Amino acid sequence: MQELKPLTKNNSLNAGIEFKSGLTWRVIFGLILIALLFIPINIYLNLSTGMSLTTAAVYVIIILLSTITRYSGKPLSRQELFIIYVTTGAAATTIPVYYWLIYRFFFITTPVTYAYKIDGVPLPNLVPDWLCPPLGSLAHLHRTLLQPEWIKPISIITTLFLLSFIADWSLSIMFSYITVELERLDFPFATIDFSLIETLTVQKSEVMRVFMAGFYPGLAYGAILYGGYSLGAQLIPLPWVDLTWFTEKYIPGAIVGIATDPASFAYGLLLPPSISGSLLLGSAMTWILLNHMFTINSSFFPEWAEEYYPGMMISSIYQRSLQRIWISPQIGFALGLAAALIASMRKSIFEAISSGIKMQKRANEYFPSLILALLLYTAGSLGSAILFSLLIPEIPFYMPLLISLVASFMIGALSSHAIGRIGFFPVVPYLWQSIVYLTPYRGLPGWLISPYVCSGAPGSASQAVKVAYLTGTKPKDYFKAWIIAAILNLVFGLLIVDSFWRLAPIPSNIYPASLIYWPLYATNDSLFITRQIKLDPLLILSSGAFSFTVFFAGSLLQKINIPFSPIAFVTGCYTLPTSSITIFLGSLIGHYVIGRYVRKEEWIKIRGVFVAGIFAGVGVFLGLGVSMILIAKSAWVWPW
Repeated sequence: MQELKPLTKNNSLNAGIEFKSGLTWRVIFGLILIALLFIPINIYLNLSTGMSLTTAAVYVIIILLSTITRYSGKPLSRQELFIIYVTTGAAATTIPVYYWLIYRFFFITTPVTYAYKIDGVPLPNLVPDWLCPPLGSLAHLHRTLLQPEWIKPISIITTLFLLSFIADWSLSIMFSYITVELERLDFPFATIDFSLIETLTVQKSEVMRVFMAGFYPGLAYGAILYGGYSLGAQLIPLPWVDLTWFTEKYIPGAIVGIATDPASFAYGLLLPPSISGSLLLGSAMTWILLNHMFTINSSFFPEWAEEYYPGMMISSIYQRSLQRIWISPQIGFALGLAAALIASMRKSIFEAISSGIKMQKRANEYFPSLILALLLYTAGSLGSAILFSLLIPEIPFYMPLLISLVASFMIGALSSHAIGRIGFFPVVPYLWQSIVYLTPYRGLPGWLISPYVCSGAPGSASQAVKVAYLTGTKPKDYFKAWIIAAILNLVFGLLIVDSFWRLAPIPSNIYPASLIYWPLYATNDSLFITRQIKLDPLLILSSGAFSFTVFFAGSLLQKINIPFSPIAFVTGCYTLPTSSITIFLGSLIGHYVIGRYVRKEEWIKIRGVFVAGIFAGVGVFLGLGVSMILIAKSAWVWPW
């Protein structure tokens, strides 16, 4: 396996690495094939089961492509395999934006939303034609997006997507350069990606033995976990074993359970107990201790205390307590932590901008221009804010401007550093809805669409660039391939979403998960629009101050050798105990149990390969399970 040279203040991270191109015609053809094959599977899986293709499924795709090309006599190079691997998500496993156009159609036709009103007017009657064709139009007679009445909604959602993509793409360039090249963060889970690519391309006997040692247990567990699900006989609960039926007797309102998806345990094998322990501490404090306190003491959050009842399962407790308690604090936690990170990395930001201005070789030989990225970020975020304000002038322009230009930059910093240091990013829930809530706006469209809001893409992109360094691939090629993958998802996504809608109504019993989840989405949107979900600006500010303080306090603790990770702790505030407990167990086993049989240095070297094997094994049976579901559901659906 490739080893990086020791770093000094005078050498660049890429010193000694021979970068090669990974963006070839074979890669482009492979991405097209992947998009055509897996976008339909992903959409159908979402509509039928409520699930989407996961990272484990991506392993199936890569293994198949690697095997096919190897038997053809022209195996994919390490660089080609890397490009396909890291862009498959954007090409095939991301739900296309046009999916939500059909949801809007459902929003104005379902009786659920007519029960909610603004100034006496039912919500569906307030939906403008640029969001969805109004009731009574020809669009409601034919289930297809490819008709004139849909031109305006398609044009607007496509434009907003492209502007948001430009902003995400350029922000990712800047923060990947800062975190990988300048700050040289560890990116603990990058070793999984690199190990899979290295194993499939090199196939050394000693590496393959470690890989298969993880592959077979992953395959067996995947057979038990997903095989029963695909056959209609669930052997292991998915995604967790719910223990609230027992713990509610002693700590009502707390979320307690064990994740059954092997991802949490496998990730824990790569994390030191100091990080996994900090993650568990934040998770337990939020979802066990405080959730319980707010349940038995109704004076804090009376609406939650009133809604809670014995017998609530994890999913119900999480959904309702998030809405009634945790939306405001979680927004504050993220913004406060992001502000602390930006304050601590200000030198790196200035150095990156300076590198771009001076056109230094190491800043531009393998990366796209940093100055171009800064300009594109400004253009994308500003253009998104302007378009939003033209569509919804009732919301003051400074609100979308602040969220797109300023808050998104902060979230980009947070996501790249969180993934670079602990491998996880705390997704900020309902951020745009919270911004709208703080305005006097009393319309509807401003809740259903938003300007550009960074959702954490710079974090995954920074990890991809880290893997690019490990595999000797030019980061420029990754960013080019990302553009191609996004366009494929956009073009094929429109055609495939339209095809599924033509085949059968959505929701319908042909797509059973949509019957369950779409009414919940509509109810949740309606609660926000009618302001029945309440947010507290003071709570947002105090939570932000708390996470800001925790970051610098944690840094001081680390200087006196107290193993506490403030980023992991705050991330734990977003992570359910079902996952944090499993991660911690994996971390303990990896650090203390396996360490008894394998030397620590050797385990650190091979654990990425071992975990990659686990994911590959689970992914193979997940792919088989999806195929079995598709076969089981393949009966002709006419007549209704």
